Amino acid sequence: MKLFYSPFHTFIHKSLVAAHEAGLHEQVTLVPTYPFFNNDGEDVSGQYSLAPINPLDKVPTLALDSGQVIFGSQAIIEYFDSQRTEGEPLFPVTGPARFETITRLALSDMMFELTVQMVMEGWYPKEEQHLKTFTWVWPKIERGLAELNAQAEKGWKHFDAGHVGMLQMISYTDFRNAFYGEGDPVHPGFDWRAGHDALAAWYDEASQRPSVTWFFNKDFEGDKSAAFFRTQVNEVLAAQGRDPV
Repeated sequence: MKLFYSPFHTFIHKSLVAAHEAGLHEQVTLVPTYPFFNNDGEDVSGQYSLAPINPLDKVPTLALDSGQVIFGSQAIIEYFDSQRTEGEPLFPVTGPARFETITRLALSDMMFELTVQMVMEGWYPKEEQHLKTFTWVWPKIERGLAELNAQAEKGWKHFDAGHVGMLQMISYTDFRNAFYGEGDPVHPGFDWRAGHDALAAWYDEASQRPSVTWFFNKDFEGDKSAAFFRTQVNEVLAAQGRDPV
């Protein structure tokens, strides 16, 4: 299997957590993919295009040895969970617990995407940024954190897919605050921990799981070149019986 993903390990990636929780991480070839900037801050737009195998040209994208391609992080983590060789399922099979898990995963994913939207808005010069983007996003983030904190106060019986999404969202919030937070026009230097003690305590414990610590805040040490990326894409195309790019 090949996992095309953004190798910025300063936040927690759902797909990497799910692969490890399923006991599959050593079977996955990690393929660094940079939609915009590489780890050195260089603009490499267009050099790592997934368009030949994913019409949305987005990470993460999982390519199976058969040539089948699965994209969208929710689909990828459910695939890993369906193929697990160890541990407990991340997705309850049925009933209220399944939909509570999926709903919490959706909440976390949408909060993550909204935070990404603010990061990308912050790339523009101040005079070109849209203040309404921030004023529209922040109330949603605040309500989402309050909801997750209320759930954390009650506690959970098992670690599940919703928690995987929470780990990614919260760690990306930390990443965003560290690099862009002081320039936020609505909440400069935002501290998500303030007023969310139960959620903070949960995160501090959950982020020590082996499925997180195997990569989080550790540099990617493999090949990050565009040439390696293209080779991996062409191997997927070959498995599909298609011509290389």
